[in-house]
Amino acid sequence: MKNIAKILIIILLIFPLTGCWDATDLEELLIVYGLGIDISRENPEQYLFTVGFPTIIPEAPEQKHEVSTESPSLGRAKSNLQQKVYRQISYDNIRVVVFSEEVAKKGILVHVDTMLREPLYRGTTRFAVFIDRTEDLLAMKPPVSLFVSNFLFDSIEQNYQATTVPISTLRSFSHEYYTDGIEPSMPFICYGADKTELNVGCVALFRGDKLIERLRGRNSRGFMLLKGEIHRGIYTFELMGGFVSINLKGGNSKIKTKLIDGQLHIFHDIFIDSVLSEHTPKHEMLKTEKIEDLQAQLADEIEKDLRNVLEVLQDELKNDNIGYGKYVKANHPEYFDAENWNYQFSKAIIHVNPNVRIRTLGVTP
Repeated sequence: MKNIAKILIIILLIFPLTGCWDATDLEELLIVYGLGIDISRENPEQYLFTVGFPTIIPEAPEQKHEVSTESPSLGRAKSNLQQKVYRQISYDNIRVVVFSEEVAKKGILVHVDTMLREPLYRGTTRFAVFIDRTEDLLAMKPPVSLFVSNFLFDSIEQNYQATTVPISTLRSFSHEYYTDGIEPSMPFICYGADKTELNVGCVALFRGDKLIERLRGRNSRGFMLLKGEIHRGIYTFELMGGFVSINLKGGNSKIKTKLIDGQLHIFHDIFIDSVLSEHTPKHEMLKTEKIEDLQAQLADEIEKDLRNVLEVLQDELKNDNIGYGKYVKANHPEYFDAENWNYQFSKAIIHVNPNVRIRTLGVTP
């Protein structure tokens, strides 16, 4: 009996080791943090794929390195890149995939499809569009991070929480692309004051898999409010001869649709919770009617921003990046036309109604 017990203990000790027999040692991997995709300078039919990764060799002159290869496809590029490096490439830790504006205008589905077919990339890997060449972007050294990919990942998160840009991942882009009644969107990265500074505060709008426009400034925030992505962020207005700022504290939206005499009406109520963080006009704010009047004025100003965004989407682009079509499809399947929804969207009457609720006024009257 004792011998049987010993044998069982040995088996239990050895069994966990069998699951790792083909595991690759971490020191044998080249861990990629960022992937950039450009159009080749020499051949417009080819792409330039660039990966950024850390160098773990102590005597390496740099702590990070970038390798590029030209290829007609991402699948071929992975093979080419593997031949150029000294370790097995691991794509499991890619934080961002950045498409140049030129690539995004041409269409990105060919690359997204490759990522979906072979599970080398996390579904949470973030997508973004860059105004310039991504090979130059990945070579940058931001002042607060060794890897620009980490900087971009964190900056996208911060701007998402500030209600400025959406978060687009492999999963979410694919969902918006393949779902009737909504067009994709993702962060658009611009330069700041010069080409050493990055601005992640714009929104890239897609029709299908092609970039068609970008929103910036208050239009970016208006877009996020229409999407119902209301988080935090400072919203400043010129009112009553001074400046009024509110700090967003979340919110939600409700969308209803009606067909009235054959005309599609979309009723969009947006509820915004906030804290009064700045109020330079010289009058007291503690009276209920003063607070209600300020809330109404703020709602009027925000409505202007929302109308500006809707004018771009409905009149200029005829492109539903908000996703109203999903509600129309569910509520009026006999009316909804998947192939022509963007045209139907451009003709819809949208009643947008923002409601601002100031929760606290701060410490001064």
